[in-house]
Amino acid sequence: MTAEQVRAARAEGYAAGYALTPSRPNPYAPRHLPIWHDRRTATEKANAEKAEQPARILAGVWLRAHSEGLAAHARERELTLPSVG
Repeated sequence: MTAEQVRAARAEGYAAGYALTPSRPNPYAPRHLPIWHDRRTATEKANAEKAEQPARILAGVWLRAHSEGLAAHARERELTLPSVG
């Protein structure tokens, strides 16, 4: 994983959040395998987790940037909820 990949994930996530495009699916998230379909051994699972670690990091960067984009969109349009009290 390079710094350029992280910057790209952050930029894409922020742009998606700011433009209000759906947050799912996260383009960087590794493919999910339901537990009842997972017939890998413990070693295979550990190797897969190790191989997916960069994708998980990029997915987290994208998701945080998406949230920041949503917040920026709401701030600029003053879309805050009224305070109760």
